Amino acid sequence: MLSSSSRARRPDYVRPLRTFTGHTDTVRCVAFFPDNRRLVSSSWDNTIRIWDLETGLQTRGPLTGHTDVVRSVAVSPNGDRIASASEDHTLRVWDVPTGELLYDPVEGHASGLWCVTFSPDGRRIATTGDNTIRIWDASTGGLVAGPFRSHNGNLYSLTYAPDGLEIASVANDKTVRVCDSDIGQMLVGPMEGHENDVRCVVYTPDGQRLVTASDDGTIRVWNVITGEQIGEPLKSHTTIITSIAISPDGAFLATAGPSTVMQIWNLSSRQEVNTILRHANDVSCVAFSLDGRYIAGGCCDFRIWLWDASLLCRKTIKSR
Repeated sequence: MLSSSSRARRPDYVRPLRTFTGHTDTVRCVAFFPDNRRLVSSSWDNTIRIWDLETGLQTRGPLTGHTDVVRSVAVSPNGDRIASASEDHTLRVWDVPTGELLYDPVEGHASGLWCVTFSPDGRRIATTGDNTIRIWDASTGGLVAGPFRSHNGNLYSLTYAPDGLEIASVANDKTVRVCDSDIGQMLVGPMEGHENDVRCVVYTPDGQRLVTASDDGTIRVWNVITGEQIGEPLKSHTTIITSIAISPDGAFLATAGPSTVMQIWNLSSRQEVNTILRHANDVSCVAFSLDGRYIAGGCCDFRIWLWDASLLCRKTIKSR
């Protein structure tokens, strides 16, 4: 137990706003709704759950049906649908008001799915699995493009460009690539520099840069037009980085990884501004709310932690 004098020396301690409990295994992915009032999560317990940010209570779920780990979950731009991607080889699309599937589970990938994302207009859903990218009609589940085979290895993550015309992807071939979202033609890449599997990729809000994170423990920023790396790698994590998220204004980056660490970076200064060690176990995923007010971290202790982003992004502190 800390003494009163120890507490006095920690005036900069930032407490989480609240935690969400209900999952019975590691939280694998978290995503905010566009109303900035709800959060969706997926887990190794094969379920999906929706949470109220104000109360911390579960408002929908568990949504069940997947028969294996739900690795990735995404919310449609209008907030009416959730897409989930599972190790059971299926994509499922859920109606948020009812919690029911909109149509039968979508099959096509020959192995487990790693990532799912909606296009910016909400009309399409992109998934990764069996070393390919496939594009689906969000209304029907029908395949509209793909499979695209842009990498020489297993794809871990993908994301649409803000204009929806391109998709960036990363894989265990250590590369970053950008392809046309309609025909799969590679437009930029392969971008090389990471020394190990590349796990995560996000666009900056202006669509001009990509930010990636790898098992080599580094974060790298790329010019999406030329494919060139911008500046030196950012490195503070001592092990792999499992998840990254960028603030809506493009100013800050949150990264998560083992050893109970979540870190906040200022992208302009390229400096780490915060390290969060409060989690009781490994941090597996991280997300910013769309209004920039919150940061959520999913954890291997089966909980989700919610933080005030303004506090974490403005102080140079160690939060324990």
